[in-house]
Amino acid sequence: MHRLASTLDAVRATRGKKAKVRLLAELWRTLEDDELAVASRLVLGHVLPASDPRTTGVGWAIACAAAAAVTGHPEKHIGLKSRELGDFGDALAQLITHRGALTLRELPAFVDALAQAEDRALKQRLLEDLLRRTGPAEARYLGKALLGELRIGVAHGLFEESLAVAFGRPLGQVHRAAALTHDPGDLALLAKHDRLAQARLTPGRVVAFMLASPTEDVRTPVDPALTIIEDKLDGVRTQAHVTGGVVRLFARGQDEVTSTFPEVVEALRRFTRDVVLDGEVLAVTPDGRARPFQALQGRLGRRQVSERARRNTPVQFIAYDCLYDGESLVDRPFLERRARLERLPVLVNPLRPMDPTRPVAEQLDAEFTAARGRGHEGLMLKRVDAPYEAGARGSAWRKVKRAFATLDVVITRAERGHGRRAGVLSDYTFAVWKGDALVDVGKAYSGLTDLEIVALTTQLQSLTVEQQGPFHVVRPEVVLEIAFDGLQRSTRHESGFALRFPRIVRVRHDKRAGDADRLETVTNLWNAQLATGHREQPPARAQLSLFGD
Repeated sequence: MHRLASTLDAVRATRGKKAKVRLLAELWRTLEDDELAVASRLVLGHVLPASDPRTTGVGWAIACAAAAAVTGHPEKHIGLKSRELGDFGDALAQLITHRGALTLRELPAFVDALAQAEDRALKQRLLEDLLRRTGPAEARYLGKALLGELRIGVAHGLFEESLAVAFGRPLGQVHRAAALTHDPGDLALLAKHDRLAQARLTPGRVVAFMLASPTEDVRTPVDPALTIIEDKLDGVRTQAHVTGGVVRLFARGQDEVTSTFPEVVEALRRFTRDVVLDGEVLAVTPDGRARPFQALQGRLGRRQVSERARRNTPVQFIAYDCLYDGESLVDRPFLERRARLERLPVLVNPLRPMDPTRPVAEQLDAEFTAARGRGHEGLMLKRVDAPYEAGARGSAWRKVKRAFATLDVVITRAERGHGRRAGVLSDYTFAVWKGDALVDVGKAYSGLTDLEIVALTTQLQSLTVEQQGPFHVVRPEVVLEIAFDGLQRSTRHESGFALRFPRIVRVRHDKRAGDADRLETVTNLWNAQLATGHREQPPARAQLSLFGD
């Protein structure tokens, strides 16, 4: 455990990606199999295997009380130290003074006991026992992982590259195995023992979702003879696993959402064999018409869904791919997977073949208009001969979305970016006019070239009237044209609205601040969305809170 903590200290202190990869690779080569599995999970912030649906049940209150009992410091002091340093783990590293004796092999037994314990007092005692066996450095990372605060600059891609370097495996093989093997510990063992090719889709264990590329980002032309069209649904992307009569649902971030959609679970229990489906959970009207994503907000993030919520926001699962049907289908072409899907007792997103004799642009225009009329947000184009490329974003799936509208807005604040943009002002908060005052409607950071950002940084620095760290409050003189996919109500912005997926079209050097759009224009666009059913009016109580009436 001490070797792991020392390595993570070094990784945190290192900015270069290659150096981080080298440090982790050196560690992996020194660990036995059981140590490697535990360490790999911990590096990515997991203390339980990904296939284990349990949690440790350790929240701030239990963690703080256990730390107080072990260190002798009052809980108030631990809270203050955690806020001062940024998180609980860093506070533990300063407050714990005894040497650690915990090994990586011992950690799973402690974590399993925490997950099994239902009594709060018992969980606290178990955590106290664990902290008494950890030194300052080990406690730092255990504390971070237990509270979901592990931020050390190691993302999945960097972790996978470190395995490739450690064990001399092709990086492409590691990436493919990682897409099918959700657990970092299992992936590390496959890499170590040269068994990456054995990675398989297993019902009940989430796999990485295949992703679509925006049409404008794909340079290869569409081949209408090998392409079908589907409506792009506006819901929660969901992977449904049915195995042995047990249904588990996973969202695109690979978090489990089974308890969020009990009616979907009930509908899928009818399957008599193991299946894995890719699709979307949509909020629907009584007659089955799709409602906007906004309608789902009250259902998300809840462990238990009330009968009232189910009545107010009924949902349906719409499938559009079949990854497993008694056998893995991910390497089969789309048309074969689709044929298997259509034989299953589940609602399926309709598809239309493209017409090779008609211009592509003409077909997409007509199909896009029709999809919007059905309440959906755009189109999906899918190659009929393509396998399911788990975790990949390529040209086999393309999404066709168009800006709902554009607005001319005024920059009111700017913020320094991250990574290679850390030295420039690349994130812009912008506003429209409400009478004689500017009210914010959103924030954007994409759409400009590097040269345009550098030039804009120089201009905004000269307009800065107040600076707090990376944030600059600027005189409202710079006008941007912003494209966006829609509007939603917002309590965050004084305007009462926020733009959905805003991106910068251009800097309007030809316009002055007074030429920017007004709130009345935004309100009219909102009303147009309401009229077409692409947005819904918030409940009366929520509307009052927006304007402080």
